[in-house]
Amino acid sequence: MNLDDYVVGKKKESFCYYLENTLSDLGSIKGGPATADKKFGVYYNKNEEEYKTIQKWDANIGPKNAFKNIKIEISNLLTVGEKGDISKIKDIKISPMFKNKILTTYFPNEYISVFSETHVNYFLKKLNIDFKETQIVEEKRRLLLDYKNSIEEFKDIECYYFTAFLYWWNKPKIKDICILPIYLSKELSDITIEKLQNKLINDENYSPFSENNLKLKKETFVLFHFNNQIITSGKFIKVKNPDTKSKDSDKKTYRFDKNSIKIFEPITEEELRDIDKDFKNFSQSKQHIGSYCYESIMELIQLKSSTLIPEEITEESSNKFKEGAKKEITVNAYERNPKARKECIRIHGSKCTVCGFDFGEIYGEEFMGKIHVHHKKSLAEIDDEYEVDPKEDLVPVCPNCHMIIHSKSGQPYTIEQVKAFLKNK
Repeated sequence: MNLDDYVVGKKKESFCYYLENTLSDLGSIKGGPATADKKFGVYYNKNEEEYKTIQKWDANIGPKNAFKNIKIEISNLLTVGEKGDISKIKDIKISPMFKNKILTTYFPNEYISVFSETHVNYFLKKLNIDFKETQIVEEKRRLLLDYKNSIEEFKDIECYYFTAFLYWWNKPKIKDICILPIYLSKELSDITIEKLQNKLINDENYSPFSENNLKLKKETFVLFHFNNQIITSGKFIKVKNPDTKSKDSDKKTYRFDKNSIKIFEPITEEELRDIDKDFKNFSQSKQHIGSYCYESIMELIQLKSSTLIPEEITEESSNKFKEGAKKEITVNAYERNPKARKECIRIHGSKCTVCGFDFGEIYGEEFMGKIHVHHKKSLAEIDDEYEVDPKEDLVPVCPNCHMIIHSKSGQPYTIEQVKAFLKNK
């Protein structure tokens, strides 16, 4: 094989073109021309009409000499690949995805064709296979292969079909995930978690980070931690540069998609460790979480999310607000408490106590368990020492019935009264 037989860009039927394009159905390693020199070691640039390489393969950036070194590495890869020597495969200098594409092409039943390490991690997590994110990717792929061979239905089929099954069964939803500590100025030092959550949602100009040059990729999924607990999540959009007219002209503001921000019952270090075994504890600097953990984190957030039930604003108070103005609404904390809500639904179920409406039955399995929770005692009857009893004090009600219950100023309607309205109707 000469240089032109190897490179992409010179002629169509080359070694690299064949692996990247002709065999793309057996696993894709496609990428733009800008990455071709790093992926294949050397390629042909049609616009400049010259071969391109990098110093990794030849100190003088000489394509022909680079190609000789690459051929030696491919030969070594096939030798150790045939023996299944993972430690030596790791030391081969070829780029990881290209290396694995070569192995799965020449030894299709000995190597799993999941080329992205992020996807490998994702499938290991989904299959409940123990691993450490710090393990070399070759070891992690071997764990997938061992799993395949341990399952009666999979052990006799080719690895390619097993890989195709994985992507059909649970296609990865990958996100950049990071944890950021919330910095509090002196005037906010005594703020409660609930008020801080509301500030993160509503105050566009509040920048909760002490690090002014924080580097975040667009659409990074951020978990905000405060007092060693995750209290809010959101999707990062962009950095707003300082306003030179402002006192805080040196401060950048980090913008998050308001529709993506969620507040929930705090997530502890232990709960994060259950999801990502490589996570140790919170720190005062930016931390990363394995991207394969995204779905598990979202499931936990969903479980801990509180349904915020605002009381209706009475007609008497409505004239105090102009159209579009922010409104301050009193909320019964017991109707929002995530633990109390969860226990109430466990005891009473998720059907509306008044009308029997069930979200899961009407909208499908995805909405099973969705319901508002109503506190049978009014705010006026609850004092600071009160401890809620989810069985006796809370009942599940649908949003429509909940609105009717709170539609009367002062004392809300009782469950029995609203049931009577329905019966009389």
